[in-house]
Amino acid sequence: MSGGRDGSSSANGGEEGGLPVFPRKNSEYARFFDEDDVCELLAGRIERRRAVEGRAPVFGDTLRPAPVGDGPTTGFFRNNFCDASPHDPGSHTVAAVVTPTFLDFSRSRGNDLWPLFPRLRQSAPLSVSTSQSTTSPPCVWCLCASRWYEALKAAASHPLGEQIVPRVVLEATHERAPLDGGFSKEELERFAVGGDGTGGAGGGGNGPAGVTGWEIAGGATGEKIGR
Repeated sequence: MSGGRDGSSSANGGEEGGLPVFPRKNSEYARFFDEDDVCELLAGRIERRRAVEGRAPVFGDTLRPAPVGDGPTTGFFRNNFCDASPHDPGSHTVAAVVTPTFLDFSRSRGNDLWPLFPRLRQSAPLSVSTSQSTTSPPCVWCLCASRWYEALKAAASHPLGEQIVPRVVLEATHERAPLDGGFSKEELERFAVGGDGTGGAGGGGNGPAGVTGWEIAGGATGEKIGR
């Protein structure tokens, strides 16, 4: 496959040096790629039903796309879904709200995601008041289940405690995440933000200020970024 359905060249999609190349931002072009295209690029003649497991969230009935806003597209298949797949050994199944605090922690553990979220470098420090919101949309990333659990375990001894643990959009987190990451659903629920981005599961919760909800997500299809 040499490009998207609109005939775009490999500069925007297709193959380069024998490897698949995808757009790195949510865009109108990214909408031309669906899972069948990505499967063809990644594995030739893989059948779609074998590439993606059933879409069920950890809580609820239907897996929703991660509310990425205008940030980088995410998910193993770069379609903004935190899909589970036998072709994804990292299990990018946790829809995590990325913050500067988490990015610093992740970099300290050898997984530098900062280049993907440059606008967070200009973000103001979190207010002491948890009720104060910001106009910035959230940055949501399909994080490896083991990386989320790594932050949770490290919080017990980290100077910043649970501030390093990303909040989680449960509706966009795959049901495989607890099994693959070695944690419980209850641990995920403790760090939940709701589908509207303001509260936890069931309307309570401790979600971060500034997470403004599904209306900014757009649900655009997009790309995989190998993190």
